[in-house]
Amino acid sequence: MRTLSLLTVLALAAFCLSDLADAKPSSSESDKAFVSKQEGSEVVNRVRRYALGAPAPYPDPLEPSREVCELDPSCDELADQIGLQNAYKQMYGTTI
Repeated sequence: MRTLSLLTVLALAAFCLSDLADAKPSSSESDKAFVSKQEGSEVVNRVRRYALGAPAPYPDPLEPSREVCELDPSCDELADQIGLQNAYKQMYGTTI
């Protein structure tokens, strides 16, 4: 019974894949999928918040400590439980 169901699923998958391989989009549909580089860059490029007068974001001072703690599995697990600063202090004995 299991073999019959497996063969049925494989036959359906082969049938679907062969239909997808044979189907070719018409030229009008395929032209809509692609845009010029200029149009694409206009969509992707957005105005940055600090370009509008807001200050640039400051780097996170805890990032180096977070990276050190993430590399140690025991420190990372402890940071999930008691917080990054307490876990770093407990594991490495220094304050951040």
